[in-house]
This record gives sequence, structure tokens and C-alpha cells, in this order.
Amino acid sequence: MQADMARRDNALSLPGFDVLLGKELDEASRSRRLIAFLGIMSLLVALFPLIGYARIDDFGDGFRSRISDDDMNGMVMGWVGMVGYLGSLMVIASTVDAVTRERALGITAWIITKPVSRLSYLLAIAVGHTIASVLTVILVPAAVWTVLTVALFEDVPLGRVLGSVGILCIEVAFLCFLNVALGVLFRSVTWVAIFSLAIWFAPTIVPAIATLEWMVYVLPSYLPIMAIALIDVGYSERAFATVPLSATIIGAAVFAAGVWLFEQQEL
Repeated sequence: MQADMARRDNALSLPGFDVLLGKELDEASRSRRLIAFLGIMSLLVALFPLIGYARIDDFGDGFRSRISDDDMNGMVMGWVGMVGYLGSLMVIASTVDAVTRERALGITAWIITKPVSRLSYLLAIAVGHTIASVLTVILVPAAVWTVLTVALFEDVPLGRVLGSVGILCIEVAFLCFLNVALGVLFRSVTWVAIFSLAIWFAPTIVPAIATLEWMVYVLPSYLPIMAIALIDVGYSERAFATVPLSATIIGAAVFAAGVWLFEQQEL
């Protein structure tokens, strides 16, 4: 009994988490894949305000232009949608081998022999990839878009943009924690990728069935749609709260199941 309590206390204290998280962030800062994603996404989001500005015929008296609400909403929804869907593919690509690669190389088995818990190991991978992906796929490109758009246009809806960015950050966290859990279940990168893509994209067709329309309020795969709709509200306001909340709960539950399975496995 005392031994079991000691193990639980040791797990809850997350021994070695800070060291492992530092390792993950250091590797992320040197990842060519993430650097490439950062450059691609920043360039693509910059095109939205630049092209929009270039298409204006009458600039008025000042450098900054005023466009209609519909045009502004269209420009904002364009980059939010691109980040939401293209960004999700980038996150899946960068996390699909987060666990499987280290297990195949024997790194996982070696790390677990050190004074760290298995929960610390998986949590460090998930948190590290979440931080790196949020920065490279969401926050830095969003900053690039915001600086250019505010410089070129008047009346940019920064409040709604910030809300959409928050939803997209939840999307990234969900995918990172999901893929870490899938990496425990499957030892093949191929299977992790197949299930990750299926879980993320396939459920979007479910609400098309009349009796399952309620699922639009709970499916994590609707996070990008909520981020887009927040700019020009097209869904029930309830969905803007329920979808992120349900994604957080589902992601935490899946990750917890992955941790439990990892505790039972022999490395």
C-alpha cells in the first residue's frame, strides 16, 4: 500500500518534467520542419492583406484604407480558415512521429531508466510540441498578419481576431495531445497518421445527418469552423463555448488513456 502511494505521489510531482520539456523545446528550435512551416505560414498569411490592399482602386486621402465590413470579414476569414486547416495538417505532420520515433530508436526506453515518470515523459512531449506548434503555426503568423493589416487598413476587428486565434490554439493543443496518445497505441508512424487524419477530418460529415446535428456543438474537428464563424457569426453562440470546451475534455481524456496504456507497456 505504501509503495503504491509513493508511486502515485511520485507521478503527481512530475519528476524530470522540466528537464524533458527543455529538451523538447530545444529540439523544436532546431527543427527544420517547424522552421519551414513557420516560413510558409507567415508568407501565406501576409499575402491576404497585401493582395487585398493591391486590389483597392481608391485609397482616399491617407495611406491606410477603409474597406467594407464584408470585405474585411472575408479577408479575416480567409487567413483564419487557411491557418485552421492547413495549420492542422502541419501540426499533424510535426507530431505524427513524436513518440514512435523515439521508441524505435530506443530513446524512450533509455529515458525511462532515469529518475523521471512516464507521465512526465509523455506530458513533456505533448506540451513541448504544443508550445512549438502554437508559436510557429498560429502566433507568429497571426502577428505578421495583424501588423500588416493594421498598417494598411482601418477598423480591423482585433477583438474577434484574438478570439479566433484562441480557438486555433486550442485546436493545436488538441492535435498535439491526440498524436502523443496515438503514438503510445501505435508503433507505426503510418497508423498514427491515418488515425489522426481520420479523427480530425472524417467527423465533419457527421452533422450532415439530421439526427446527429447536435454533434456540431461537441466535435473537436469543428474548431476551425468556429474560428472562422466567430468573425462573421454564422453559428449559435453556444457553439463558440461548447466546441472548445468539449475539445479540451476529449483531448484530456484521450491523453489520460494514453498515459494509462503507457504505464502498462513494456519498453
